Amino acid sequence: MAERELDGQSFDVVVLGTGLEEAIIASEAAAGGKSVLHIDRNPYYGGAYACFTLSALIEWAVCHRDYRQVPIVEILVNSEGEKQQQKLTDQPTFVIDKNSREIAAAFIAESPAASRASEALHRLAPFATNNTCTEKTDSATTTLLAFLQNDRNYQIELAPKVALCRGRMIDLLIDSGIGEYVQFRGVEHNYLVRDNGVERVPESKEDIFACTTLSLIEKRKLMRVITSVADNEQSRRIVEETGNILFDKLLREKFKLDGKLLDAVLRCVARVGMNENVNAAEGCERIQRYVSSMGRYGRMAYLCGLYGAGSEITQSFCRMCAVSGGTYILSKNVSVQPANDNGGFTISLGSATVQAEKVVMDPTYASTVTSGIVLSRAICILDAPVLGDDTTALATYVDNGGVVSLLYVTQATMAVPKGKSMLYAWVEGGLSENKNLLCHAISATCGTAIPLITLFMETHLLKASSSATADIYFTNGPDATVDLDNAAVAANNIIELLLK
Repeated sequence: MAERELDGQSFDVVVLGTGLEEAIIASEAAAGGKSVLHIDRNPYYGGAYACFTLSALIEWAVCHRDYRQVPIVEILVNSEGEKQQQKLTDQPTFVIDKNSREIAAAFIAESPAASRASEALHRLAPFATNNTCTEKTDSATTTLLAFLQNDRNYQIELAPKVALCRGRMIDLLIDSGIGEYVQFRGVEHNYLVRDNGVERVPESKEDIFACTTLSLIEKRKLMRVITSVADNEQSRRIVEETGNILFDKLLREKFKLDGKLLDAVLRCVARVGMNENVNAAEGCERIQRYVSSMGRYGRMAYLCGLYGAGSEITQSFCRMCAVSGGTYILSKNVSVQPANDNGGFTISLGSATVQAEKVVMDPTYASTVTSGIVLSRAICILDAPVLGDDTTALATYVDNGGVVSLLYVTQATMAVPKGKSMLYAWVEGGLSENKNLLCHAISATCGTAIPLITLFMETHLLKASSSATADIYFTNGPDATVDLDNAAVAANNIIELLLK
């Protein structure tokens, strides 16, 4: 809609940002009869959940990312291409910081859309690290430019996540009818990764009995955990008897788990992080959700969206909002001011001014923010489908004093071309202290496959500084969990307040 058509209009709700939570809120508010204006300063949908081609990802890193939210982006390139293995720590690294970004962005602004990413690479080359010789950097640049020729075959997510089959997000998609417009496939495997190899986690009774790497005693221990913890009444009684101790202590003392069995249940099934204190009640609940999810859509507990789950779901909610009468505007900076002492807000966007009764916003739209949880992420394109060519898998790396979550995707999710694969890895904490841990996790998982391009970034979950202003609601960014349920719960909490 043109600015002149908006000028002077009033809306029940103005939503700033098109991330997953904002999109859900806008859609549900419009469906609930509210007049909604949905604005994003960026030229794309998805916010922190966006999905890009490789060239668009480079353009995002140079031109569009919010430095408060993503202060660090590094692109590592195997200068040998697909010829031979090269350690990640030895690969030329294109550092996109404030200095290099300003230089590259100036040239991007003057370049045609089709050549923006390649132009940025040429401008970033002088800032490459690990470049012991110009030839090595030139080779890395050539490798990246070759990828850009076919980059539409890659769908790269900023914050990859899956959906629990009996989780809140799947229920929301079904209830809203949006599930008809989003495609999923099952996450077929769950792996435990250590420096000495990759091992599949047996997830059902059938898997446990068929597993050839477990002894009879180990099988009995796992069966006891599944039958006891997955049962509501038994788990309640166990929690009462043990005084609701920490879940890892319960597994060690009550079920006598240790080593890889403990890691498989604690890290791969219950998804407990290294520094996360989860009590027995919550741990049992996580196991129950996991086990109950198996069988709803096949033998798997999780579903993975095609073409990028978070981005596709976000855009589907945005379309549903538009169907319900919502108005959308992209590439528009906005400012928000209280209208008067009686409530409401004045929203300025370009030459137009609109009124809003309530405002929902991504924290990046707040004037002052503080940093919350910090995550280190890696996105690695591999030369071969190391864990299978037509499959999707979750994995957990447990070693070197850390726990790293991993998601493996192939042509099965339309994310990479046939013959290639992509590995996402993330861990809580800053990149300076976790980059080596991520490198270990990637190397242990990919085995003999060659990492061709690896992007590292540090992301901050921003929180708006405390404000006494009523009727402004702040959303959250992608957290460290592997699934989308927290986003669905947080969005629903705000929706209930808006529709009172």
